[in-house]
Amino acid sequence: MNDNFLINGQLSSGLNPFDRGLAFGDGVFRTFMVLHGKPQHWSYHEEILRHDANALGITIPPSKTLENDIEQLFPTEGTFIAKWIITRGYSERGYRIPKIIMPNRILLKSDYHPLALSVYEDGVTLEVSTIPVASHLPLGPIKHLNRLDNVMAKEGLSASMFDAIMLDDAGNVNECISHNIVARYGSTLHLPQQKKGGVSGASQQIILRHAKEIGYTCVPTTMSLATLFQADEIVITNAINGAIPVKQIQRKPWNSTKLAYDINTLFKKIK
Repeated sequence: MNDNFLINGQLSSGLNPFDRGLAFGDGVFRTFMVLHGKPQHWSYHEEILRHDANALGITIPPSKTLENDIEQLFPTEGTFIAKWIITRGYSERGYRIPKIIMPNRILLKSDYHPLALSVYEDGVTLEVSTIPVASHLPLGPIKHLNRLDNVMAKEGLSASMFDAIMLDDAGNVNECISHNIVARYGSTLHLPQQKKGGVSGASQQIILRHAKEIGYTCVPTTMSLATLFQADEIVITNAINGAIPVKQIQRKPWNSTKLAYDINTLFKKIK
């Protein structure tokens, strides 16, 4: 089993239980695809990983170190899922951060199991979770290790549902449990603002920066459920599944897959 992860660049049997990531969720993470040994959309994932770590005051190792670890762990053939976990490091009991502390980097390797083609052809059904996105001001949409709201929302997800919409403390749409949301109104794409919490994924950043290349303008916006239901088309996205069309939320149906197709075309174009 220990050939499926590296700790600080080494094959290891475990992590020191005094690690602050375990004790306090004191760290950040990112999940991404590795295709034939090459991390996909790596520049976006690394940029966000460094941004999030910097917001917590955690130092990320140099790019070459991260890339060497990926090269060491992943074979040059096949498709896999990778996950970086960067923790602040080890400390004794208590919240206070020691003046001298070294971060730990953990790289995980998992098998990739693609979704059925019918998911992209027919779309998926969502529900609205009763679990709100936890407010993490001033951390906002940083992908830190405190994700119990998503864990509990996933536990409460109905068996017939693909994912669930999570609202913020003001009742506005924030994200799904494990996907970001994109709503199309005409030729404009609206992405829910995530000022207080949630996760701003690399797929979301690619859409924000490159939507014009596939014929759309893109704006972050405060979005109520009522506003979401008025959208001409809705897709959900993440770094593993790409863009998936939504066919129904509660009793509201949609019947288009064009936006998901356009966004997936963009994802394949962007390196």
